[in-house]
Amino acid sequence: MDREDLLELLEASLSGVAAPLPDEEEFEDFEQEELEAEEEDLDEALDPSLHAPLELTGKGEEMLFVSGTIERWLSRCPQGPLELGLAGARALAPMVLSWSATLTHALASGPLTLEELEQALAAVLDPEAVEQQLESLVNSGQAEALYGSGRAPSFALTDWGREAISPIVAAVRYEQRYPEDDVLDPDVFDVEAAFQMALPLLRLSGELRGTCRAGVRIPGEEELVAGSTVEVEGGRVTSSSPLLDRVPETWATGTPLDWSEAVIDPAAAGLDVGGDIELAEGLIEALHQRLFGDSGLRRPIRGLPR
Repeated sequence: MDREDLLELLEASLSGVAAPLPDEEEFEDFEQEELEAEEEDLDEALDPSLHAPLELTGKGEEMLFVSGTIERWLSRCPQGPLELGLAGARALAPMVLSWSATLTHALASGPLTLEELEQALAAVLDPEAVEQQLESLVNSGQAEALYGSGRAPSFALTDWGREAISPIVAAVRYEQRYPEDDVLDPDVFDVEAAFQMALPLLRLSGELRGTCRAGVRIPGEEELVAGSTVEVEGGRVTSSSPLLDRVPETWATGTPLDWSEAVIDPAAAGLDVGGDIELAEGLIEALHQRLFGDSGLRRPIRGLPR
């Protein structure tokens, strides 16, 4: 599976189009196509008549950034680094399909039993599909079973499963910068799930404490803000809720593009920030560090007017 295929999977997930999970034969076809493509690339590299100066467009750079984000996420697999190709596709496909079907949305806030998941997703998936997608997430290391005193285990996203929001954020920035008619903007449930997936991972300065409303203005005829009310104590996120404070003491608000840019590179942020600025900026920086920091992915980003 090449980088265009991976990007198409992400774009399909963000637009609400559920692509079928590749089976064993399709994975083998992907691997064969990749080998043939590498042979063609080698032939071209050895042909001097084909060499010519090339320059990436801004859209091309953005696509490479999305691919690089995917590679970074795959390299952090707790079972061992994965690379683009057959092994990477086995991890990427469950992530994309689970986001598209909103299974990750359901798990973002905390553990659920299989029965609870089936009830939560009854409008979009039948029980067999829920079980299959959950099994794929568990087998790939993005979710885990938690056994307590009860008979039925609960299932929760692993830290690596929560970090899967980073390629989605990168894809959102790409789609917001280069919109297409058949790709929908993120909706309320996407925004809430994105924050609920990422926030439990964060570590802030131990001196930071307080409540901050992280709000995303959802495009539409009527103004709508979704996101999370985040409570921080001793540098840790102690709670987060999709119920937003109407009159927050501290806030960070912006469009989906503003937020994706801010998390990828806080220096390029176009968010409206108020109240305890140090807390709001600390939250944004923590999101950046966990999802994109220390990766070699940062590059000059074209800033937009605030």
